[in-house]
Amino acid sequence: MFALYNLLILKLKHCFMLEELPINLHKLTKLRCLEFDGTRVSKMPMHFGELKNLQVLSTFFVDRNSELSTKQLGGLNLHGRLSINDVQNILNPLDALEANVKDKHLVELELDWKSDHIPDDPRKEKEVLQNLQPSNHLENLSIRNYSGTKFPSWVLDNSLSNLVFLKLEDCKYCLCLPPLGILSSLKTLEITGFDGIVSVGDEFYGSNSSFASLEWLEFSNMKEWEEWECKTTSFPRLRQLHVFKCPKLKGTDLKKVVVSDELTISGNSMDTSPLETLHTDGGSDSLTIFRLDFFPKLRSLQLKDCQDLRRISQEYAHNHLMNLRIEVCPEFKSFLFPKPMQILFPSLTELHITCPEVVLFPDGGLPLNMKEMSLPCLKLIASLRENLDPNTCLQSLTIQHLDVLCFPDEVLLPRSLTSLQIYDCPNLKKMHYKGLCHLSSLKLVCCPSLQCLPAEGLPKSISSLTIWFCPLLEKRCQSPDGEDWEKIAHIQKRAVRSLYE
Repeated sequence: MFALYNLLILKLKHCFMLEELPINLHKLTKLRCLEFDGTRVSKMPMHFGELKNLQVLSTFFVDRNSELSTKQLGGLNLHGRLSINDVQNILNPLDALEANVKDKHLVELELDWKSDHIPDDPRKEKEVLQNLQPSNHLENLSIRNYSGTKFPSWVLDNSLSNLVFLKLEDCKYCLCLPPLGILSSLKTLEITGFDGIVSVGDEFYGSNSSFASLEWLEFSNMKEWEEWECKTTSFPRLRQLHVFKCPKLKGTDLKKVVVSDELTISGNSMDTSPLETLHTDGGSDSLTIFRLDFFPKLRSLQLKDCQDLRRISQEYAHNHLMNLRIEVCPEFKSFLFPKPMQILFPSLTELHITCPEVVLFPDGGLPLNMKEMSLPCLKLIASLRENLDPNTCLQSLTIQHLDVLCFPDEVLLPRSLTSLQIYDCPNLKKMHYKGLCHLSSLKLVCCPSLQCLPAEGLPKSISSLTIWFCPLLEKRCQSPDGEDWEKIAHIQKRAVRSLYE
């Protein structure tokens, strides 16, 4: 180490097997940058605070002797980004002040407690976080496994006026959310794993015109969350909303229109909404109709695991929707639109349906620009040609859970198709050569009864082949002695994966 005494920069990022930093690291007195995230290092070496020229540090671990540990951190004039781990080791809130976080010119900060930490005094936890207040230069903040029941004042006021990204994760003892709406520069907000939150209301917004700059909002793993009071003057710039695994969430105000399992909006509030992405994954069983009309700028809509969803409501042409996914919604059985999809969704390029009860396309044909589809049943696949325009540009088709022995027939698939993916077809035994002739890419996944490739081999047009978890076929495609090896040897891009790999 002494031979490196002139070293200025030491980057050990993603050295996965590294468990400790050198014990004499402090002798590198000229060191200005040390990064070791992505390693197994879990403590700082002795005398680390002697690195007085250090300006950039990726990670700092608080030692059980928190006073000495935080004093070492406090003596460093750091800027840029920093992750402070094992905050639970700060037993005295005054030791947190010794870290001197507020005087560091950080733009990105992570504060991380151990996930199994059980607090003995929530007030002390709050004081520790209070004393780790960053400067107002901060732009990105992540707080993980915080064990207090409330957040300190610097989260409640607008001290972080330049904050653009905030992630609050697994703060399971918190009983209410802070008024994050007052963060005027905030563009991305992610809240996950707040087990104590039952309702979100006025306390979340903080003012009438809240979340003025927010573009991305994500809630996930909020297992007790039941109510969301959404103000009509909030989220004027919201473009993407993601709500995952919030099983108890429901609408609470009868004057409001439930537009998703997880979101309630007053009737006129979404007329000019810039929201572009809305994804739901699980939630309450209260949603029966999704009112797409309320989201005129929406480009991507995913409705997944909505147990009572029956239909999507859309009265007029929606010129922006490009991606529509309806997955694992057992009560969604048909498309019921007042007009053909060609008229209602002229920009739609991707349609993914995995609801086995859907067996018919709506009358009037599919949108002209359709390029990618996922379908759950043979009836839908068989009606593709009659529902697609003769000049269709459909390129990719994914098929799941088909109960067929042979696939595909020569005239079944559109001639424009270049990519075919077949998933989870337990009874599929054979494939027809002529049905594959126009493909350039073929993917076969979890088809345990598929015995062999077509006797004629695979078309020369296929340049990409993937076979995963198809045990009978895998043996036949092994190089160089597999019975079907010669049928795939010409394919440059191929992958064969066994279930046991």
